[in-house]
Amino acid sequence: MQSAALLRPTLLALSLSLACVAQAQTTPDGTARTRSATDLDAITVTGERAHTDTGALGDRAVRDTPFAISVVGREAIEQRQVVSLGEAFLTDPSVVTQVSAYASGWSSPIRNRGIDLSYDSYRVNGLQVSSWGTEWPLEVMEQVELLKGPGGFMYGFGQPGGIINYVTKKPTDTTTLSTQLGWREQGVVSGQVDVGGRFGNEDMFGYRFNAYQEKGETFSGGEVNRKVGSLSLDARLSDAVTWTFDGVFQERDLSEESPQWYFRGITELPRPIGGDVDNSIPGTYYDTRSSLLSTALNWQISEDWKASVSYGYTSSWNDVNKIFAYVDDVNGDYDINSYELGGKSEWKHAQAMLQGRFQTGPLSHQVVAGVSHQKATGWDRPYEWNLIGRGNLYQRPTIRHDAVGSRVMTRSSETIQQAVFVSDTVDFGHGWSVLAGARYNDFENKGSYHTYPVTPTYAVMYKPVEEVTLYTSYVESLEAGNRVGSDYINAGDVLDPTISKQFEVGAKMEYPRWNANVAAFRLERGANIDRITPAGLLLVQDGITLYEGIEASGAVHLTDAFTLGGGVTWLDPTYDKLSPDSASQQGNRTTGAARWNGVLHANYQLPWVDGLEAYALARYYGDVYYDADNTLKLPDYTLFNAGVGYRMQWNEHAVTWRASVENLTNKKYWSNAGLGLPRTFAVSVRLDL
Repeated sequence: MQSAALLRPTLLALSLSLACVAQAQTTPDGTARTRSATDLDAITVTGERAHTDTGALGDRAVRDTPFAISVVGREAIEQRQVVSLGEAFLTDPSVVTQVSAYASGWSSPIRNRGIDLSYDSYRVNGLQVSSWGTEWPLEVMEQVELLKGPGGFMYGFGQPGGIINYVTKKPTDTTTLSTQLGWREQGVVSGQVDVGGRFGNEDMFGYRFNAYQEKGETFSGGEVNRKVGSLSLDARLSDAVTWTFDGVFQERDLSEESPQWYFRGITELPRPIGGDVDNSIPGTYYDTRSSLLSTALNWQISEDWKASVSYGYTSSWNDVNKIFAYVDDVNGDYDINSYELGGKSEWKHAQAMLQGRFQTGPLSHQVVAGVSHQKATGWDRPYEWNLIGRGNLYQRPTIRHDAVGSRVMTRSSETIQQAVFVSDTVDFGHGWSVLAGARYNDFENKGSYHTYPVTPTYAVMYKPVEEVTLYTSYVESLEAGNRVGSDYINAGDVLDPTISKQFEVGAKMEYPRWNANVAAFRLERGANIDRITPAGLLLVQDGITLYEGIEASGAVHLTDAFTLGGGVTWLDPTYDKLSPDSASQQGNRTTGAARWNGVLHANYQLPWVDGLEAYALARYYGDVYYDADNTLKLPDYTLFNAGVGYRMQWNEHAVTWRASVENLTNKKYWSNAGLGLPRTFAVSVRLDL
């Protein structure tokens, strides 16, 4: 305990110092060494690509946006052998994993700035998709982007914690073919083929195809079988017009998954067990299917103007026989509840957008305007919730539960969202610019509510030099009302939609040998409060949850071979403006939100073997309260990861070997989503033909 207590301030101090030092450096000459064909690229999880698609803000440089945006590229995904969204953003101190890979198929895999992302917070190539019960496959993605805070103007409805946008792999200009094999503890074996190129007259047509499968025994005793396929096409119809198509399909079956752990009626935690302990119930499963089909026409009207028209269809299907375990005493005893559910969701989305630049006297304008229409339809089957027995954390359950529920589905929801959006970024010269934008939403939840909000965004930006952007921004977002879950006596009710508001002040710096990002923010959103009544537990909307914080991150290339990075987030999350009925929770810390999170990571290209690289990472997670009454606290913990990579030449083909370990010290801990990730080894080999 004493060593952990000493590590926390040390890690946070080093992380913050690194970010500050990065900002204080003078501009280097940027001279780069000549790279060998066997060099491995440095890990830069929060690095920025030149441009990103920010919804209604259009296509622009990440550094020139007045919002905090975190980007994870293909190299980082492969180098750390990432298999889940939470692991992808591990070097971002504001992002916390909510579900361990392979342990559960439950929703909300990440939390950003103390707020869960909901199932409607996710996009693929800008199209809304469902993450309910599944994650979209990183194996077929070129990168993943996290827009932090409310995304109402940029994307419409969504949780104020942020918007995730997956970007699929695109056709390559030269013919490429790679194959990869992998193994992950306990015994999950995977294989992938990735091929791309162009063909036709003057290389008119482009293609990129990926196929991936993993199958085997998970670290907690379950069985996983996941199949993924993706296809991306384009056609250069003329010098100015390009047609694109993207398709993604994923089938994931997870049997005998770990229970979903909850605490009830206790103020002291039982001793945690390892995440690899098998407490599963035979007969249980979590099966999902996800698909996306989209097409677009892009017209480069002139050097300054372009237009696009797009249409997409996404669907999600699930069949679940799941275990919820409610721990109710310090000895580790718990109720075993089975939850059988299933459903299907479909989204149809059409959008037209125009963006361009023009001058009005001395002022330069960058404008984006568009319209969109989206229809979402859901079908559910009757759910079954049953208490099937008792168990203990430290003993393997001896019961079995086979599904008994009906498979008949009926339409349960239909929403229609129509929007008109416009923004103008006005450049006044001398580095100063102002952004103003608004989205008009016509949002109807059939049978529940119909609302017509206008969600604006405003920002002021100043660029003293090209590599630096200083900004302040304000944005609003409409958050759809949640359907109350089965734990409450008002289960099935749909809560009213709420408006979230965020103020942010930040700085982004990107130089050849270092980069840094700092942001201070204040976010207000409607609060959902547990209220105890004589009839039982109610979920009600009351007051606000207030999130105020500062995040800083950076990376420095100390030498051509050694890169050091880190970050820290401080957060003050509280319940505020509550009614007298909820006054006991006024000023309490919001559930699941830590005051401190920090990370340090390093990458070193070892000089004694050409193509050999090692990395190490330490991630600190602050303590969190489990309940709004702040009676049960989950303690802080620190995890360590490490890995090596070796790239060699074989018959003029590149071969890359990788080995990594997560939770190096095999730390046993409680996370807000239950048991933590155990020590996990992974190896892979990739051949580029």
